[in-house]
Amino acid sequence: MDLYQINLINSNHKMIFKSSSKFSLKKKPALFLDRDGVIINDTGFISNPNDVVLLPGIKNLLVASEKLGWTNIIITNQSGISRGFFKWKDYEKVSFKILELLGKSCKIDGIYANGNAPCKKLSIDSWRKPNPNMILEASSTFNIDLKNSIIIGDRITDILSGYKAGIKNYVHVLTGHGKKERKLILKKFSKEYNSHSLICINNLLEFPFNKLLKKIF
Repeated sequence: MDLYQINLINSNHKMIFKSSSKFSLKKKPALFLDRDGVIINDTGFISNPNDVVLLPGIKNLLVASEKLGWTNIIITNQSGISRGFFKWKDYEKVSFKILELLGKSCKIDGIYANGNAPCKKLSIDSWRKPNPNMILEASSTFNIDLKNSIIIGDRITDILSGYKAGIKNYVHVLTGHGKKERKLILKKFSKEYNSHSLICINNLLEFPFNKLLKKIF
């Protein structure tokens, strides 16, 4: 996978790849994926590429998405940067290791990250989830059809960032922090977001291809 560009501005980092649909004139849906706990095992502030372990089901999901012509975007909070646990160069090494393990058949179009630590009130322009700004930035770059896109996460901040960006389809997994966040997500969506589609699965091996990816076409 050929790197097109890396940009680091303040606490925001993005990587875009040459194989992407960046210049597509037609809007396409996207898969927005959290990283730790969804794509790779969440070991807590991972900084060593040797610690990267892919989670079950991610390869099959990305291959299916690619066949359908979707755009695949990773959006990740990386507060280890501001906490001083690792630097952006370490983060990049981990990112490249993930791409290496995924292989050429699993296309990733862009990776967006924010390095801020959690706070009580995020500034409106912060990229940190649950703000939608990483999604909106990717949507502008890749000409994404947000309404028909899907966001996959293990935390409520993932799902809320999708909701705020205008995404209608959410998938919550029990991997990563999913077990402790499932109850909160179900409570939140049953009361406030029942016009949207929330699907809860154990892991990506159970991803409902027929129910989500194929029904949109």
